[in-house]
Amino acid sequence: MDSMKHRRLQELDRSDFDIVKGEPDIRGWDVKNINRQKLGAVEELIVDAKDKKVRYMVVDLDDNEIKLNHRKVLIPIGLAELDKDHDDVLMPNVSPQQFNELPEYDRNNLTADVERRICSTLERREQSVPTPGTVEKPSKKTSRERKETGEVDPEFYKHENYNLDNLYKNRLHEAAPAKNKNESEYERGLKLWERRSEGGLISDENSRGKDIPARDRDYYRDMDEETRQQIIRNRRDSYRQRRYGESQSGNEDISEKPKNQDW
Repeated sequence: MDSMKHRRLQELDRSDFDIVKGEPDIRGWDVKNINRQKLGAVEELIVDAKDKKVRYMVVDLDDNEIKLNHRKVLIPIGLAELDKDHDDVLMPNVSPQQFNELPEYDRNNLTADVERRICSTLERREQSVPTPGTVEKPSKKTSRERKETGEVDPEFYKHENYNLDNLYKNRLHEAAPAKNKNESEYERGLKLWERRSEGGLISDENSRGKDIPARDRDYYRDMDEETRQQIIRNRRDSYRQRRYGESQSGNEDISEKPKNQDW
């Protein structure tokens, strides 16, 4: 059984979370630079199981238009922006050199050291900028204790690189009005809800996910790599059909688990 479900940082597909209906599921979307040249595609999202927030995109740089090294990398979610008019993810502030210097993504090595290396490569400034609605209690753990438990400094995510508002800022006209000032990040970013737990289904305050059949809740938990790759191809093919009116996979269909997507 995959132990990822017990980690702080988890792939969304293998986690106990899903995306709220109406929020953009960007998996499968093209990633482009400011000149609209293709850099790759969003393969997966990495969520913080503790804080229930999206922290990174897994970007597959294969089939890019600017001769980037073909591999997969992690990009902090706050560095991405949704295109105003099309379902594309823009990366206006990451250079080709930085893409090539980022560590290659390893789903079994999502450590605090890797996170710090990513931020160092992206030349993150040391000062932090609190994101809307973020209130943290001071940590009593020492740096050594955090390192031993694979944790980052409590201030680490209080930075624009992880501000989900940046992702959706070009589409504020589509966002639902925030109910209060502390909901800005969730109203304008990727909102997650818990869908299951060891003992069964967990639902949030709106009881989202209560209709997911029990047989589907663990669909991804123990899937083999072949099935995983087929699902990724299906997402890409679905995106191409919607975005460009074309189909390139030519593969047999493998249905995904129920998703709250409005295509």
